[in-house]
Amino acid sequence: MTDLVRTTTASFGADRDWLLRFCPPHSAQALNALFDVENEVMASLRDGLEHSVAHARLEWWTDELNRLAQGSPRHPAARTLATYALEHGTTPPDLTALVEHVRVDLACVAFLSRSELDDHLGSWSRSIFRAAALIGAVAHSSDDRVNTDRPSVERLAVNAGSLVRELELLRDFSSHAIAGRIYVPLGDPPEPHAPWATRPLGEKETRALTSRREAIGLQLKQFAAETPPSMRPMLRIPMLWMCFALARHRSDSALLSPLRRTIAAWRGALALSRGRLPTELL
Repeated sequence: MTDLVRTTTASFGADRDWLLRFCPPHSAQALNALFDVENEVMASLRDGLEHSVAHARLEWWTDELNRLAQGSPRHPAARTLATYALEHGTTPPDLTALVEHVRVDLACVAFLSRSELDDHLGSWSRSIFRAAALIGAVAHSSDDRVNTDRPSVERLAVNAGSLVRELELLRDFSSHAIAGRIYVPLGDPPEPHAPWATRPLGEKETRALTSRREAIGLQLKQFAAETPPSMRPMLRIPMLWMCFALARHRSDSALLSPLRRTIAAWRGALALSRGRLPTELL
């Protein structure tokens, strides 16, 4: 039980807080630091923040994340990540793509094609999701095991991370759309923004989002099924994140109490620690 449940000292949203509670014990501090960095960079999108201030923040974080990649950051959370990497004999995480992800969101860029949207989602996946997966992997295994299995960790991070991020953004689709950030391909020439920014969404748009969520769910379950049981304990963090993203879009998820959601998260972590798939990924 102690290997699966811990308390958290900060809140980064329910999914990330659950990850902190149910991640491998020795990875909690580094994972908390990763989410702290993500939160600071994402704060550039805060409502009411002047555009010039937002860009100044992003410039500072561009420099800081470059320093982190070189092993000499200044921000406390970034220093924690650098120390964690040094202690485990790995390179510091490269989170520079996160700034590009936020910069595109700040510009409210329209995505004309699926590939353009996937590139945007991938910039988050290559930074935050990949780093979280590697943090959990090095906490779980010996250095030799991590080096041997790193391609499998990287493969899951690349395949699943973009889909997890897309589900996160689709969860609050209307709020993002009203702010000018529409996370669907609009075509070339682009279709009008207005139908996607209405509340409630029209029948056509609702069907399109539902269909996309269902397709993402099938892909995530396929990636999970293709992961060997022996690898699942090492991949507890990214696979739990996949569970949480899927559970958020179940029709009954809004009816679950915080206690029942926590129990479901605990069961998922327990299943993965034993090499099995949680219910959400079956």
